[in-house]
Amino acid sequence: MTSPRAVRASPARVVSVDFWRGIALAIIFIDHMPGGFLARLTPRNFGFSDAAETFVFLAGIAASFAYFKRKGEVVRDLFRVGMRAFTLYTSHIVVLVLCGGIIAYTSLVTQDPRILEMMQFDLVTKDPVPALVGIATLTFQPSNLNILPLYVVLLALAPILILLVRRDMRLALLVSGGLYLATQLFALTLPSYPNPDAWFFNPLAWQFLFTLGLCCGMRISRGEPVRSHWALTSAAILFLFVSLVVIHGGFVGAYDLSPLPRFLWEQDKTNLSLPRLLHFAALVYLVTRLPIESWISGKQAPLPLIFMGRHSLPVFSLGVVLAMVGEGLKILYAGSEGIDIFAVVLGLGLQIGLAWTLEWQRTGQKRAGATADPATA
Repeated sequence: MTSPRAVRASPARVVSVDFWRGIALAIIFIDHMPGGFLARLTPRNFGFSDAAETFVFLAGIAASFAYFKRKGEVVRDLFRVGMRAFTLYTSHIVVLVLCGGIIAYTSLVTQDPRILEMMQFDLVTKDPVPALVGIATLTFQPSNLNILPLYVVLLALAPILILLVRRDMRLALLVSGGLYLATQLFALTLPSYPNPDAWFFNPLAWQFLFTLGLCCGMRISRGEPVRSHWALTSAAILFLFVSLVVIHGGFVGAYDLSPLPRFLWEQDKTNLSLPRLLHFAALVYLVTRLPIESWISGKQAPLPLIFMGRHSLPVFSLGVVLAMVGEGLKILYAGSEGIDIFAVVLGLGLQIGLAWTLEWQRTGQKRAGATADPATA
């Protein structure tokens, strides 16, 4: 039995970051699984932002823990960032191949080539040479396979962002925010081939949220608390309420505030529009008012989510593959809602089992749950 005392926060790791990463991974998996009652209960149904914002923001915090602590080792840290980006790149390729095989098998069994088109794998059979280029350059991004390419690019940008944050946090926010604003105003995006609209998550916009995570992680490391103010708390609560009304009142897409720039009022996920960014900021601000760290530190119940967050890459990769298996099974067998819920619960159980096994393998049976090396960001 894992000792809950072994996962108490330490200067090297903040347990609540792993906890929230685990929650984000679970929500992403539920959202990716086809159908089912649970997908109607995830955060995207109650506001502008969803688990993707949480995932990217916490990735920034985790990166700050991993690469800001070792003074005088800048070159070594930047090399480690590059190696981590390469690991993410190879993981994406493996997951893409596995998911492609699952969909191809489903198409063969059903003798229905339209399945490849439905899951956006048809380019591989129609024009394999451009598809190979797209796979190698991360611009071939079928459905539900677009978060890891974003993460790879963010880590590729991370050395520049890290150097800026280390030099001056305000300068880093100014540069990153300027790029975010230019992306919105001038429709900037990374080049892609063969699909010109490959980047479902535009890295040039989402890097701003990653940078915010880097800065917050540095403040956490320095022990600088977020100061509470009644006006900010009231504004955050009001904005969350307004977003709930917009989502559930059928107002999304029902209004046009032109000639204002569209990013100021649209709910655009690709370019991380301002309403999504503000909604997520309001959530983060309110959550920081709660003593989450003391609530979960040393407790047994949060361990599954903590371990999922601590081993986020293999857990996320397994979740994507399991979601694609769910897509295939949904096509082959028309299941009931009860079966969909069972598939989600089984998939989450497998991810928790993988995370627990990796934690046991990392620390040894007697020390499973000990504080993780922050380099696992």
